[in-house]
Amino acid sequence: MAQSYLASPLSVQSTKDKLEDKLYRQALYFYFAGDYAAALRQISLNEQRHQLISLRSDLFEAGLQINIGLHSQAAATLLSFEQNQNNSHQRKSSDENAQQKTKSSTSPSELLLIALLQLSEQQVEQGDNQAAQQTLAKIQLVQAEYVNQYQVLNQLAYWPNTPLMLAKLAAPVKDESVSQSLSGAYIALNNALQYMQQNEFQLAEPILSQLKNQTWLSAQQTFWQLLFNPFSSDQYDSLDSQGNVINDKRRQQQAVNDYAKLLLAQMYVMQQQYDAAFKELADFPQNSPYSESALYLFAFAAQNVGEYDTAFNLLDLVQQQYPYSHLGWQAALLSAAQVTQQQTLEQGMARYQQAEQLYLDQIADLATFKQTFLAASDVANFSLSHKKTNLIGSPQVNSDDNSLELLTPPSFTTQSMWLKKALLDALLATDYQTVLTLDLLNANLRSQRSKSDWLKQTLALNKQRQRSVIERQQQTPYAALITQLKQQKQSVANIITAAKNQQNGRAFATQLEQQWLQRIEQSQLSINKLSGQRDMSDYQQRLTKVSGVLHWQLQRNFADRLWQHQKSLQQLDQQLNALEAQSQRFNALSASQRVYSDFDSRQQMNEAEINKLTLAIKQLRLKTSDDIRQKVTVFVDQQQQQLKRLLLTTRHEMAAILEQMAQADTLPMQRAQ
Repeated sequence: MAQSYLASPLSVQSTKDKLEDKLYRQALYFYFAGDYAAALRQISLNEQRHQLISLRSDLFEAGLQINIGLHSQAAATLLSFEQNQNNSHQRKSSDENAQQKTKSSTSPSELLLIALLQLSEQQVEQGDNQAAQQTLAKIQLVQAEYVNQYQVLNQLAYWPNTPLMLAKLAAPVKDESVSQSLSGAYIALNNALQYMQQNEFQLAEPILSQLKNQTWLSAQQTFWQLLFNPFSSDQYDSLDSQGNVINDKRRQQQAVNDYAKLLLAQMYVMQQQYDAAFKELADFPQNSPYSESALYLFAFAAQNVGEYDTAFNLLDLVQQQYPYSHLGWQAALLSAAQVTQQQTLEQGMARYQQAEQLYLDQIADLATFKQTFLAASDVANFSLSHKKTNLIGSPQVNSDDNSLELLTPPSFTTQSMWLKKALLDALLATDYQTVLTLDLLNANLRSQRSKSDWLKQTLALNKQRQRSVIERQQQTPYAALITQLKQQKQSVANIITAAKNQQNGRAFATQLEQQWLQRIEQSQLSINKLSGQRDMSDYQQRLTKVSGVLHWQLQRNFADRLWQHQKSLQQLDQQLNALEAQSQRFNALSASQRVYSDFDSRQQMNEAEINKLTLAIKQLRLKTSDDIRQKVTVFVDQQQQQLKRLLLTTRHEMAAILEQMAQADTLPMQRAQ
């Protein structure tokens, strides 16, 4: 039976699967080592260089993109993953699906669920709730470990309406109870907020009362959950303002507790239960992210329970700590109203005048900020010296840095309080991040352009060198020199061959020795001619002696001279090879015009691509800068409208005080009459 040497399709597929698994594990190594960029590069190389594509690799790529901040790319990857997975389900048989399952410990259906959940999360973050609803509607079955995430995303996508929750859940969801997981706490918070909006306070109160004091255990996280949400693990820590290590999980838990406490107090205020709200906020944490709202609400509750000194001090504290906040502006109005009620009308009038001046100053400051911001040539780098505003945009871009890490661009920082407040808008913050990323790309393109220019100069120098070498080499007769060396080589080789065959040293005789040998031969001829006429024995004896001595010397030097000729033959061979190689190099150099033409073409293509990308980045940056200016303009207009409404309210209150003061002045005169 003949043996077949052709590999079967099954063996080829098995080899490819082993290679894919090996390279996938290489990417996993980079991920667990903390080098997410290297892991992402490895996945890209697996796809582009080796054409190794699998469901887990695609999903892993999306998770890595989220980890390094490439959210738009991650959304595109997840969308492509979802489409490919649906197509594969339609095309593949059950056997092929089973084979696909063996490549990962996670089933294809679970991988599809993870992809859809993460895609909907990306869409929610981008503000496209309608697309998120459509993505969530594609989910048919949710495993137990993903139920909470599925419910949270439904709440966010359908907020403030009730989520549809179309999928079949592997674990029941109880709206009235608080789960032991942190995600369950978020679900409970959203439920409590909905109850408060519907004025169903009796349903919201037990949930918030439980949340404000509850702690949560760390739930067991799968690899994919940790990949897409790295801060869900206790291993990620950060530093607080004092430099102490703060665990992000504990910080999230504390934030949930604080927010539940704040919502509970707000609910009491909405029900006019000011005593309960005052007691609830009395021990509110000072360093909470909700301190501003808690301080204002605490001051408002203190006013309504008769704690006027506490309320007055708290309102002043809100104004001092948050001078650019809407609550800080309202605190000025509220404190003026309290002074008017608790003290004299003149003192209340003075407080209202202070509030009026505050609003006027803020309106003027906003106008200056708007004018300066719109006049700035670059939205990411401008400065202004003003008595209340110091605008310094700091994009932190080093254009001379040739090792820019494009995967982790720096965040935008500014000393302008107005711009900081405007950056609380996620869309504006995203636009600024886009500008910084474009600046990094532009700086990287400048580096690439300098390299392209260097390559262009190098090609020009090589062309010039090529022309000079060709001109110089054209003056060298390579063919004649090679022929001459070949003849010399053949001559020496013939001499050596003859000498070896005859073992005769005469073959290596020098010119002088050749002359002596010729004289001996001529003398022998002369003796032979004269031997019949006279006695030549004496001459013959002397000639024989001379001939013997000469031949003895030649034979004695035979070995040395044979080695010398062999050495000369070797040198001639080396010279011939070197000359032929030089001739070949010259011929190749003469024919390498096409090679340089290819390099020129590639360099010109690269230069054109760099110019194209630079122009596209410039246009996109201009458009993004225009969007930023428009959003900042809308922000300033909105802030000024709020200040003008407060200013109008303040002036109405001042007019009412003046009217009361006028009535108080005329009352004694009427009594006197």
